[in-house]
Amino acid sequence: MKPLLISIALFLLLGTTAAFLGFMYLTDQTPGTAIANLHDESRLILYKYGMVDRLAPSEVTRLYRSTCTRQCHGKDVIENKPRTAAEWEAVISRMKAPDRANISDRHAETITRYLQNNFLSNVPTVLPEKTMKFVKQYLWRSDFGESDLFLDIIYVPREHLSLLRYLLVRNPPDLQQKEIFVVFINTHQGTVPPWKLAEMSTLRINDGPPQKSTGWGVLYRDGQEHHNQGILSFSPLDASQPAKLEITMQLAGLGTRTFQWNLPVPPLPE
Repeated sequence: MKPLLISIALFLLLGTTAAFLGFMYLTDQTPGTAIANLHDESRLILYKYGMVDRLAPSEVTRLYRSTCTRQCHGKDVIENKPRTAAEWEAVISRMKAPDRANISDRHAETITRYLQNNFLSNVPTVLPEKTMKFVKQYLWRSDFGESDLFLDIIYVPREHLSLLRYLLVRNPPDLQQKEIFVVFINTHQGTVPPWKLAEMSTLRINDGPPQKSTGWGVLYRDGQEHHNQGILSFSPLDASQPAKLEITMQLAGLGTRTFQWNLPVPPLPE
């Protein structure tokens, strides 16, 4: 029995050695690099099945590259086109399908966080080019990330409600009788405060009296509390005459933020 066990052990050792040497030859790696790569790949497999609790930053990068830029397409397709947090989540959700990248739930969550942290756009990127230029000129206002908290607001006039589908607003409530502002809140280091923006925001036309918001509804919130998207609404107003539209937000701990638009807003480009 002992000689048999020794023979089996030697066979397995030789087979493993041959496989390892073949792996090094095919991948053109040094022994040290090959061992490191096998270790990292083993960690990713164990993480997939919950046998490793957390990945190091370098391992998360490896997971992203091995899943997204080797199986599907080059990295430029991803890294040269940042998306909002909600858009990245939707992209990875689609890639979980068996006929696509077939990403596991655990890997998908980790890759989504990596993309949100490294290739984030504060506003949607799926708008047609002409429409995006129009939005940036007439509808989108930003505070440019003061205090590491980025606030971006897109005014959506009632005659432009067709824009909502590009802003990932699914099944919106009755918005025909309201003034609508889609708000994006992003932070890179801290967490988004649990603000009730309806209680902190007022709208004013020219020098008229301030109007209180009629509602704030969160549309998207990521698991790390780094990204929020919601709808801030006000009572309808006459936006057909030349005027200045102004929203003021009294943000707890961050002072006052003011955003302005000129009315009337031109028609959407064809």
